Amino acid sequence: MKTWVDRFPERFEYEREQFVARGLNFELDEQTLDDLGLVVLRGSLAHQGTEIRLEVHYPDFFPYLRPEVVAPDLELHRHQNPFDRNLCLLDRSTRAWNPSDTGAWLVAERVPHLLELLEGDESELQAAEVPQGEPASVYFGGIPGAVIFLPAEVLTLAKDARAGSGRIGCTALEPPRIRLRGAVVELVEKGRNRKTRTLAKVGSKLSDRFGAQSLSFRWARLDSAPEGRAPEDVFKAIDSARPGFGSPPWQAAADGQIAISAAVFPEEVEQGQLADGWIFAVKARTPGGGKFEYIIRGERLTDSDLATRLPFRARLADHQVALVGLGALGGEIGIELTKAGIDELRGLDFDHVEAGTIVRWFTGLSAVGHLKTQVMESRIGFDYPFTEFKPFTHQLGGSAVTSTARTETELDVMDRFLTGVDLVIDATAEIGVQQLVAALADERSLPQVFVSATEGAQGGLVARIRPGSSSGCWLCLQWHLETGSIPLPAHEQGPTEQPRGCASLTFTGAGFDLLPIAAQGTRVAAATLTEPEEDSSSQVFVCSLPDEPAHPPSWQSFPLEAHPDCPNCSG
Repeated sequence: MKTWVDRFPERFEYEREQFVARGLNFELDEQTLDDLGLVVLRGSLAHQGTEIRLEVHYPDFFPYLRPEVVAPDLELHRHQNPFDRNLCLLDRSTRAWNPSDTGAWLVAERVPHLLELLEGDESELQAAEVPQGEPASVYFGGIPGAVIFLPAEVLTLAKDARAGSGRIGCTALEPPRIRLRGAVVELVEKGRNRKTRTLAKVGSKLSDRFGAQSLSFRWARLDSAPEGRAPEDVFKAIDSARPGFGSPPWQAAADGQIAISAAVFPEEVEQGQLADGWIFAVKARTPGGGKFEYIIRGERLTDSDLATRLPFRARLADHQVALVGLGALGGEIGIELTKAGIDELRGLDFDHVEAGTIVRWFTGLSAVGHLKTQVMESRIGFDYPFTEFKPFTHQLGGSAVTSTARTETELDVMDRFLTGVDLVIDATAEIGVQQLVAALADERSLPQVFVSATEGAQGGLVARIRPGSSSGCWLCLQWHLETGSIPLPAHEQGPTEQPRGCASLTFTGAGFDLLPIAAQGTRVAAATLTEPEEDSSSQVFVCSLPDEPAHPPSWQSFPLEAHPDCPNCSG
């Protein structure tokens, strides 16, 4: 068994010498090294007249990664894993550890420093800490694939609500199974007098997403996290808080039977701030007679929790966007806007997904044969329930060859498509469609973003048009590109391709070369939505990829001024 001791024998001797040099009597656990290949040193540290028993556990990739110092007899209220008993002596980032540091340094300097802070003034401790909370629920691990989401309505549970029942909703694609995936969609309080009251019901967006089938569970409020992290410890803690609630009833699942109880308790979610944490204890039985138990840590699923990781300029929850074209660029832009929490996204496209196009689309074979609008609707509805996607499956200009009965014209379709939106994005790269979209958006004074790529994915262009400003319009852009006052992006000189079985010519280009263009288009769209007063001008961004494949793309930006030959803006 190869260990870091074999790789760095001199460093191993140096580590042991450093304990001696600092007057620390620590002994190597020879048996653990022989049996498991793990280096563990055990000893004690004198502190305030008391000998504190400590263990130093070295990782296999020492010295690149830090050792852990375990205090098996200490029970600290902060900065200690309550189960494994290892101490938090450094910031979690690997940057806090230098490979030249030693385990002896951690014991001799960092352990006393932590203990003195914990024994001192609370304000001094808080000032010395990394400003983050220590949520107790993170110590309760689960099994891969199992998850229970906690909507906002559940996380505002009153503190005097002590116990009750609830429902966990599942989707049609993920029905109730013994490896559970779902969301809490309802909470009911049950008092000791057997009276009940509804405490929470999830809102429509999540109830639609998790509304296919449901399972019931029992829950109880604890004053603190359970003392053990095994499922039986959690069931026991729940039963102590409310007798009988730790023995939930069995229910049928798609692949067996399941019984669920939940514990809710206060935990530190930010430095000095407490909120409810949830863990679920699950019993499962398979048809063949197998039994097992596991724990699920509740996952917070709210608008605000999702927005925490986004800068303000990317928080789009109050906006509606109309996106024309869901191809290689438009598909990526749509997904990125959705990740940023756009409230409503309307997608217009007529095409279906072909096998050859998956090399530069946001999903693969599972989408082939389906309409792009259907794939986008399914993906967003399943993975991003806070965004409403409205599909518009339509080919602009199709009315010229369609003679079937209809209830609305294309003008009606586009009126529905554009009414009430804050921004129009065109990712079709079709100049005729662009001109139409620009004209319709101008009539409604809607800002526009046009995104396109060149042959070979050698470059691209992102243009923002703001009607009503002193800047130029879409037609001005075409004049500037025609006369060279705004340069055309780089493009491949070779011919376009017609893949076998495809009715149209297409260009060659890798998806990863298109991503910078889609990303810039999304950035411009987000800035247009969130900072309308900061920059009211029209702008053009031109991207070119160098001939050297590993070199980064270069961008140039230009103001889009009114062109003297433009009939719309020349006056």
